[in-house]
Amino acid sequence: MQKSSLSFYFFLGVILFWSINHSFAQNKNFKNTNAYDSNIPKQYVRIINTMIMKSGIAATNAARIHGYVGITLYQAINGGSPTYRSLSNQINGFTNPPTSNKPLLWDVVADETIKTVTDSLFSYLYPNLDDYNYIRKGLDTLHKNNERYFKAVYKNQKQVEESAFFGRKVAEYVYQYSKIDGGFRKSIEETVARDYTHYEAPSGSSWDDTKTRARISIQPTWGKNRTFIKDVYEQTKPANPIPFSKEPDSDFYKQAMEVYEISRQLTFDQRLIAEYWRDEAIVSYTPGGHTIHILVNALEKEKVSLDKFAYAYAKTGIALNDAFICCWETKYSTNCIRPITYIQEVIDKRFKPSFYTPAFPEYTSGHSTQWGAASEVLSSIFGNEYAFVDQTDYLRDKLVPRKFKSFDEAALEASMSRIYGGIHFRQACEVGLEQGKRIGRSVNRLNWLK
Repeated sequence: MQKSSLSFYFFLGVILFWSINHSFAQNKNFKNTNAYDSNIPKQYVRIINTMIMKSGIAATNAARIHGYVGITLYQAINGGSPTYRSLSNQINGFTNPPTSNKPLLWDVVADETIKTVTDSLFSYLYPNLDDYNYIRKGLDTLHKNNERYFKAVYKNQKQVEESAFFGRKVAEYVYQYSKIDGGFRKSIEETVARDYTHYEAPSGSSWDDTKTRARISIQPTWGKNRTFIKDVYEQTKPANPIPFSKEPDSDFYKQAMEVYEISRQLTFDQRLIAEYWRDEAIVSYTPGGHTIHILVNALEKEKVSLDKFAYAYAKTGIALNDAFICCWETKYSTNCIRPITYIQEVIDKRFKPSFYTPAFPEYTSGHSTQWGAASEVLSSIFGNEYAFVDQTDYLRDKLVPRKFKSFDEAALEASMSRIYGGIHFRQACEVGLEQGKRIGRSVNRLNWLK
């Protein structure tokens, strides 16, 4: 009897051992997201920046795209992360995104979800397929290369298909979520009609769009868009700008005189800084895209995992998107006059800034606000004294890479560059930087970690 019992338990042990090993063999490809490298999203984000430059979209739109791609990637792979929490019910209106109980291939999920949502965010603007095919070429090439790679390394293609399906499902959810934020445009025609219109300032001594190249105002309603952080504008709203005055002893006149004197006596380094952070549409990734490029280079240097990349990208994208929305709400609610208009009318009609003044009000500075937000978020990821070299590729042919001891130092330089360029008063830059920092701290306060 005892011998029979021993035989039974031995047989049961063999079956159990086989089952465990069979299960391991079946699932050995299924790893947590921290076991994957970040090569796939790194390549995609760089391609997205190239698409932004080729399409010539505004800085606000570029920040919006990075924001939505970032939360899509983060949410799509969140089920495989032992470290990071879902954004469900944490960001404004983002409730019950798709989840999966299946063991998924997270590199496949990442590839499919980024490609799908990026396609969606760009393609609706381009009813002419030939135009979009030119812009999307790199995106399609990378996706096809990744598909070939997955076919070669994963024997069970059903697992690949299930992972890709889930990636598309999350991308579609986020795309539908994006369509009700106020920044969605159905076509180029609607974009022009809504984003490039003449705006009548409500009071005197205000910003005047007739001083720009055309009688347009860029995105006067962008500040009404939904932010990712609920009520973030109300929480971070800056004080009103210095009261307008033409009197030589007034604070307003003095800040205008500062811009005028700096513009007349620009040092070589100040001129270089102004040009370095210019970041105009069509010839650059835009200010937010420049910041994202710095982020990706730092993540590449640190050799981070897939989930750490998704966390850093989502966090930075949320900060940039909300910074531009809050900045635009401040601009069009204060309607502050630009240096070019004030100086030409009050100080010297021959005054010309170093480069073109954008067609929107003065206060606060977009560069300053977005960099203030980014510096808080990036410092929370890499540390307050993280030294780096900015080697943004579209600047390499004409400008030497710049070294920084911290993200705060880069933020301050980017902010000051707008004074050197003659297109912002100091107050717009300093207050914008602080406004951005408060926005960044709001992003940091989300419950990111499990």
